[in-house]
Amino acid sequence: MKNFYLSLIILLMWICPASPNSQNVKDRQNAMQQVREAVKVLFPIAKEKAEYDDFLVISMMEQMLEAAKPYATYFPKEPEVDVHSEAAETIWTDRPGFEKALASFLSDIEETLNAEPETLEQFQSLFAKVTNNCKSCHQVYRMK
Repeated sequence: MKNFYLSLIILLMWICPASPNSQNVKDRQNAMQQVREAVKVLFPIAKEKAEYDDFLVISMMEQMLEAAKPYATYFPKEPEVDVHSEAAETIWTDRPGFEKALASFLSDIEETLNAEPETLEQFQSLFAKVTNNCKSCHQVYRMK
């Protein structure tokens, strides 16, 4: 009977590895997917390939903010081991820089929301700051 329980425990551990790191990866992938979906809507508007809709812009920016707010919490204090992720080691070796980049991203989104851009021109300059922030952060803190 002891062997049965031991075998069952080993099987369960093999089938369902309990790893908070893997949950963190899923959480941040989900958050970035939400940001990506919002950008897919906003980018054509900013490039004048879709009609400007201030309600849609605000809604998508709110979605980005809600997805990105808890983002830093999805990274444990210690580097992840044996986890498939696009997170670069610099997140852990330069944690203050990563947190500053994330704070800047959130601040730029909040600035856009607070400005409540009513015209395409207002939106374009604000959105450019947000997307430049994405690009610079990904260059340093994301593996490709």
